[in-house]
Amino acid sequence: MTNNINEIFETKKAELAAAQSELDSWYEYDARRTDGSGAQDQRHEARGESLRHKVFTLTQEVSQLQGQLF
Repeated sequence: MTNNINEIFETKKAELAAAQSELDSWYEYDARRTDGSGAQDQRHEARGESLRHKVFTLTQEVSQLQGQLF
């Protein structure tokens, strides 16, 4: 059982690292992009919100799994 939780924990940590990297890239792009059409801006902001939510959710999952392991 612990091995299974450990595998899930490691997978979620990797997913979190990838999501955080993607969010960091979004922030970098956001800092230098110029405004586009309203639809483009809305898609860009929706993408950022989606990434922030993904990072938040994965952070919670990793914390929960870490609590079960340690």
